[in-house]
Amino acid sequence: MSIEETATFNLEINVEQALSNLRQIEGLLFRTLGYVQRLGLPENMNQAIRVIQRVTMAIRLVHSAIIAMELASGPIGWWRVGLALAGVGFTVAGIASDVGYDAQRGY
Repeated sequence: MSIEETATFNLEINVEQALSNLRQIEGLLFRTLGYVQRLGLPENMNQAIRVIQRVTMAIRLVHSAIIAMELASGPIGWWRVGLALAGVGFTVAGIASDVGYDAQRGY
C-alpha cells in the first residue's frame, strides 16, 4: 500500500510595498549623506560619501535600463535602452575615476 500525498503551494509576493520601502530608504540615505557632507568632514570622507551617492545612482540607472529593456519595442524603445545603458556606463566610469582606478595599472 502506498499513499501519495500532493501538496500545492500558492505563493503570492507583493513587491510593491517592498519597492516603496526601498525608495524611502534611498531618499533617506541621500538626504542623510548630503547633510553629513555639509558638516565639514575631511576630504577623504566627503569623497567616500560622493562615491556612495554615485553608486546608489548607478543602481537606480541600472534599474531604469532593465525596465527600458522590458518595455522596448521599435526603434525609439531600443534608442531609450541604448541611452540608459550609456548612462550606466558613464556613471560607472565616473565612479571608477572617483575611487582612483588606474586603467593602465589595473587598480
